[in-house]
Amino acid sequence: MVINVEYNQLDPLLRATGFPDGDVNCETGYSPFPGNINQLILELDAYIEELKKTERGIKEFVNPKYKDASKTSFKSSTRLECMMQDYPKTLPPSARVGFTVMDS
Repeated sequence: MVINVEYNQLDPLLRATGFPDGDVNCETGYSPFPGNINQLILELDAYIEELKKTERGIKEFVNPKYKDASKTSFKSSTRLECMMQDYPKTLPPSARVGFTVMDS
């Protein structure tokens, strides 16, 4: 599956899938896992069809911001969120999803 990974999920994902040190710089001094600015380009007709199938929903989650590591009080209000990079997870395996990498 081609999909963006949220910055705070990358290190745990790598550690769980065979990269015991997580996201560490390689010999170039940079991460071998390129960052992104998360610009999404959607085919409008296909997007509308997915919205109909999913009843206009993308999986949601609660993302609390705590004051400190004790996690006993909030720094700010907690809200319900969803990530647009989860949109490809709603698509069938036959869907065409891709990405573009540009060198700086």
